[in-house]
Amino acid sequence: GGPSLFGGSGTIIGTVAGALVIAVIQYGLVFMNVEPFWQFIAVGIVIIISVLIDQAQRRFSGAKQDE
Repeated sequence: GGPSLFGGSGTIIGTVAGALVIAVIQYGLVFMNVEPFWQFIAVGIVIIISVLIDQAQRRFSGAKQDE
């Protein structure tokens, strides 16, 4: 949720939801005694996946509008 890294608009609720997802992942990893290095890796992977999903949605919606 929230604004895209590549411009556009987002909602406050989407931004808060995205921040909560990251916080829950971080707290869960701390609770499981995961080393900080791997915590950063996990959060980075989640962010990369989110960007890829956002880009796929933009391409799909753009292709659908062209039809």
